[in-house]
This record gives sequence, C-alpha cells and structure tokens, in this order.
Amino acid sequence: MPVRKKSSKPVPPEREAIERLTGEARRLADLIPNLKGRAADQTRHLLLEVIEALRQTYAALDPIKEPIDTFDPSKPSIAGRLVGLALVAQPLIPMSRLDKMYGSGVYAIYYFGSHPAYQKISGTETPIYVGKADPKSSEAKTAREQGPQLYGRLKDHQKAIRTVEEYAIQHQDQNALHIGDFQYRRLVVATNAQLTAERSLISLFEPIWNEDTKICWGISKHGDSAKTRANDRSPWDVLHPGRKWAISDLLRDKKSKEQILRDIDTHLTELPPFTDKEQIIDRFLDGFKQHVELESVEEAQASVEDVVPDYQPEDEATS
Repeated sequence: MPVRKKSSKPVPPEREAIERLTGEARRLADLIPNLKGRAADQTRHLLLEVIEALRQTYAALDPIKEPIDTFDPSKPSIAGRLVGLALVAQPLIPMSRLDKMYGSGVYAIYYFGSHPAYQKISGTETPIYVGKADPKSSEAKTAREQGPQLYGRLKDHQKAIRTVEEYAIQHQDQNALHIGDFQYRRLVVATNAQLTAERSLISLFEPIWNEDTKICWGISKHGDSAKTRANDRSPWDVLHPGRKWAISDLLRDKKSKEQILRDIDTHLTELPPFTDKEQIIDRFLDGFKQHVELESVEEAQASVEDVVPDYQPEDEATS
C-alpha cells in the first residue's frame, strides 16, 4: 500500500518573521565577544530600541489595552512636571525688586524688552532662563533651614544684568539689556524637588540662556582669571559685554556674535515661544496622558469579550 505524503502547510508569515528574528539574535550573540568600546555601546543602544519595538508589538497582540505609564506622584519625572506647573502659577515679579526670603527651589526669568535678538521671545510666556537653587543642607526640612538660596541666585543674575547694562550705557550701545525689562517667577520647594523640576522646565521651554540649549549660555558663569588658566568667553558675555573678568583680551570667544544671533533666531523659529499659560498647561498635561487614543466603550467591550467570553461590565454583573 503506497505511503501517503503529508501535505506541507505554508508557514504563516508571522512565524517566518519570528524565526528570522530568532536567527538574527543568535548571529548577533556570536558577534558580541568581538564588540568593544564604542561599537559595544552603539549595539546596546540599538538593542534597547529593538527591545522597545518588540514590547510594543507584544502589547499590540493583547486586545486588552495597557496604559502608556502608571501615574506615580513619587516618580521624578511626574514630580518635576507638577512642580513646573506650580511655578507657572506664581505671579511675575519685576527683576529690579528682589525681596530677601528663605527657601530653595526653582525660578524662571522672562524678558520684556526691545533687544533685537530677543524680539520673538519678548513678552511671551517662555522664559529666557530657568534655574534652581539648592538648599544649604540636603537634610533641610524648612525654608529657613534651606537658607535664602533662591534670593541669592536671583541676586547674582540681577547683578550680572545691571553690570552689562551700565557697560552698554557707558559705551553708547543702543542694544543694551535693562534690568527693568526682566521679570521672574520663583517657587520654594521641598529639598531635592528642585532637581527634577529644573530638568522638566528646561525640557519644556529650552530657554536660550540655559547651557543645555548650547545657544547663549553663560549668565551663571563666575569669572576665572584669564591669567591663571584658559577660559573662553561665554556666548552670553560675547553678546552682552561688561563683566570685568569677561572683557579681558586674553579670552577667546566661545562663539562669534553673528553665530549667536543666528542660533537664537533659528531656535526661536523652530521652537516658537508660548504665548499664554493655557498652552503651557496643555503641554504639561500631555505628559500625564496614559492613552494616546481610546477606543469607544462598545469597541473596548467587544475586544474583551473576544478573549473572555463570560465577561460582563461591573455594573451589569452586579445588577
């Protein structure tokens, strides 16, 4: 009696894809012993992207949806956004008026003047600079124990602006900074909360005077004598000369004035400033969303019933 051959069924495309993926993973494992230094770092970075893509693919196979994240107020990124929101709620105070007070925390400086470089940001809700003031002690429990740290940081900035203002007036510079054109918001926070809050604020606003944006940083820089060690002139001091230690002929410009102006214009064109608080609040709230897109109640229930035939919504099950 002739032997019947088993009919070979075509391999499903998803299985073929998984088998190829498994094979490539094994091939990569064989290459790992030869990867060193930068090549190993780049491979780890790429693998993290692949792992995330696989996680998303795995989650997509489950008809019961999973939130993007779990809301945890103690999570640094969440806490940072909450503190950022609280800062935006504070009133604007003229930079010329600094009341001495206890407390460390975060602050934001805003520009309202007519300097040509800052016309796109002038009078908007996007700060030109944000910063933090660390407490005197990491164990501080009260504002008094933290010390007058916020006041001290803002006082430093006030002094820097007044110094370059006086220099510009003496040298008849029509594009001077004026302390009367600046306002600020400040927020005293619990010890260590300022760390994540500052990162959150910089990430949101990308202020042009912050070093992180690599545009016109340097207002917070304290002068080192050019005679003792090499010390480039910061972009802020190139654009706003006047601080004694920064006008030394021994210093080199970190960037040319023309390049700084181009960088500012490009940055503010690509990242338009916020024009009102509502835009800022919406951006902060976007960071709290757990679902990019929600299905209708009927679609969600149908998906669950496909997996759990006896599923009933809680209100129906108890009625």
